[in-house]
Amino acid sequence: MISTPKPQPQPRSKPRSAYGVRAAVAAGLAAALLTACGAGGEDAATTPEGWSTLTTDRLTVAHPGEFKQVAAADLAEGDAAGAVRTKGGSPAGSIYVEFDYGQGINDADMAGTAAEARVQLGATPVDTTDVEVAGPDGTAEARRVDWTSTSTGEEGQPPKGTPLAGVMVAGLDAKDRPYLITVNAEKGLLSDKDVKDIIASVSLK
Repeated sequence: MISTPKPQPQPRSKPRSAYGVRAAVAAGLAAALLTACGAGGEDAATTPEGWSTLTTDRLTVAHPGEFKQVAAADLAEGDAAGAVRTKGGSPAGSIYVEFDYGQGINDADMAGTAAEARVQLGATPVDTTDVEVAGPDGTAEARRVDWTSTSTGEEGQPPKGTPLAGVMVAGLDAKDRPYLITVNAEKGLLSDKDVKDIIASVSLK
């Protein structure tokens, strides 16, 4: 997990590196293509053809098919679901879903602020923007937090010095409980369209 110099709601689960990639296992189930498209904000979520879906009891989110889902037994404490992509046997990208990652989070702004608190010292915050994701009763507000950093070469990371790009999507589920979706990857591994498609695929329960 990643930290920040700003005092913010305290994370519940144990720390994880800024990159957070762990060993991947069996591929996920392919998801059906739904109606609507874009970077969030449509009433129905979309899943691009060939992508797979992380399914939890609070939300679903899609990821490129090259990412392989992590078995429940291999998830870190606090992670509800995850998928990892490797290149040449080395970790290259990951997506993880986490719930209840801070205390006192009761709206999208607070969820975004708590997500910003994960940006590691030494990383460079890029932007925080408003997005919308699909929910059972229409769209729901969320926050997108972007940052960049450089791999330290620690276990679970790409080789030392590799430029990384990170995106978090933070908000409240249909029962007003906080969720956090964290995407970390070698810079250039995911296109801007890929990231927008990930956000557009989020469906709250």
